[in-house]
Order: sequence, then structure tokens, then C-alpha cells
Amino acid sequence: MTRDHTDAGDIRRALGDHAFFAGMDPRHLDTLARMAGWSRHPAHSWLAHAGDPPDRFHAVVDGRVGIEIDAPGRDPLVVATVHAGDVVGWSWFIDRQPWQFDVVALDDVRTVAIDVDRVLDACASSEGLRSEFTTRLLRIVASRLHDTRMQLVDVYGSER
Repeated sequence: MTRDHTDAGDIRRALGDHAFFAGMDPRHLDTLARMAGWSRHPAHSWLAHAGDPPDRFHAVVDGRVGIEIDAPGRDPLVVATVHAGDVVGWSWFIDRQPWQFDVVALDDVRTVAIDVDRVLDACASSEGLRSEFTTRLLRIVASRLHDTRMQLVDVYGSER
């Protein structure tokens, strides 16, 4: 992983254009941009490993990211593929959970990496930011749950 020189204006524009942050109050985008920097991950490199302490929340701008779990007796399983416009690394928001999965760059990936501690502090002092962030994260949780159900139907589904 490499961190690029951070231009706050570029970060702010990237957040404003990112699907996760669409429609967010511009003041909150400005706040988040001050906590963020560009992060690049070559294909097949790791963004995070399960059990690692959370330090960054990644808004994927370019490339694809695989969310993997270890499966006893076999190769790791990619349980989700995250594309540009999506995010990874949100388990910390509730109860400061460590990374729950391994996260690997499937392509060359560029993200806006946002400092988790600073987001938590900002959310603690701003009900508006906390509400906007929580709403967006709940949409991600619901989407990932739906995707998981569809995978289960593919694997275990059968006609009555």
C-alpha cells in the first residue's frame, strides 16, 4: 500500500462523487476530507487482515476489492466483491470491532482512506454527521445481507 500526497480539494471532490457519500451535507464532506488521504493498493496486496485493529475506512474509487474468509481445508473464499463506489472497513463504527475479514485488492485499487478514530470523534460531537454516517452504513449492511442471502439461495436453494 502506498499513500499519495494528499490534496484536500481532490479528496473532497472524490468524496462528493462517491456513491456512499452522495447527498451528504457539504459541511460533513469537508470534515471527512480533512481526515482522509489517498491510498493505493497493487493487485493481490492486502488492505486488511481479520483481527487487525481498525484504523482506516476505505471508500473504493478505482478497482475491485475481495472480502475473504478462511475456510478449513480449502483456499480462502471470496464472500463479496466490492467495486468503485462502495466501501470496506465499517465494523469499527459499532463497538470498535476489529476487521472481520481479510480484504485483498483484486485489481490495482485506489481508495480514499479515512481515519477511523477521527471519524468516531467527529460523530461523537456532531449528531448530524453521526446520523448521516449511520444511515449510510445501515444501507451497506442491508445490501451485504441481501447479497449473502442470494449467495445462499444459489448454494442451498431448492424447489419445494
